[in-house]
Amino acid sequence: MILDFATMDETQRYKTMSNTIFPRPIAWITTEDEDIVNLAPFSYFTPLSSKPPLVIVSIGHKENGEPKDTLANILKNKVCTINFAHKELLDDLKNSAEALPKEVSECEHFDIETKKVLEGFPPMVADAKCALFCEFVKTVDVGSRFEPVILEVKRMYIDNQNVDEKGHIHLENIGRVGIEYLVDSIRVK
Repeated sequence: MILDFATMDETQRYKTMSNTIFPRPIAWITTEDEDIVNLAPFSYFTPLSSKPPLVIVSIGHKENGEPKDTLANILKNKVCTINFAHKELLDDLKNSAEALPKEVSECEHFDIETKKVLEGFPPMVADAKCALFCEFVKTVDVGSRFEPVILEVKRMYIDNQNVDEKGHIHLENIGRVGIEYLVDSIRVK
C-alpha cells in the first residue's frame, strides 16, 4: 500500500506518522509560569544533535489557534524540563495529557509530585529516573498547527541506580507505539 500524504488531511498524516515512527520516548515536559507548574506529554520528540546537545519536540496549538500552555511557557520563560516516564508513572503520564485551564497545574490536579533540582529550571517529576534541563533555542515554522521547538540540553538528572559501574545508563522509558505505550529497556553508552 502506498499512502499519498498530499491526499491526507493533517490528522490522518499525524496518526500515520505517530503510529509508524517508533519506538520513541515520550517528552513529559514541565514548565512554569506565575508559580503554576504545567506538565504535559508529547510524542513527537527526538534527539537532533549531540554537538551541541539538541532535542526537538513538536508541540501543537489549541483548537482556537493559541499555543498550548507548554509552548507558551517555553516561549515566555525560555526553559523547560523533559522528564522520562517509566511504567510506574504511566497512569500519571496519561492523566497529564488532559486539557486543563492554564491556571490549573496538572501536578496538583492529579497529585503528581515534583521536586526542584536545579535553580533556573522548572521542577522535575519526583519519581522520574531521568530528566533533561533544557533552554529554548528556536522554533521552526513548518506551516501547520504543530510547532517544532529546538531545545538545548544544559543538564541531565539520572538516578544513580540507573548507572552501572562502567558508566552505562539503563532506563526503561515509556515510548509511543501507535495508540499504545511501550516500556522498552534502553542502554545508552
